[in-house]
Amino acid sequence: MTEEEAVTIGLEYARLRESQRGLVLAYLHRDPIEWRSCCGSSCDPCVLRIGNAVTKARDALGLARWPSDL
Repeated sequence: MTEEEAVTIGLEYARLRESQRGLVLAYLHRDPIEWRSCCGSSCDPCVLRIGNAVTKARDALGLARWPSDL
């Protein structure tokens, strides 16, 4: 499976728009401890939702979960 295919799965899982593909790709290999913190400002999409897509994409790729995802 390619990263693009895995990101598609993540986008669908988290119900994100195709235009948000770049966000998922940007965070795919970055430890969520660096970026996955909700600020409570009702951002659209919230990083927590993006994080769900990233985790699903990582799972599809067979990548290990980050300790902060457990």
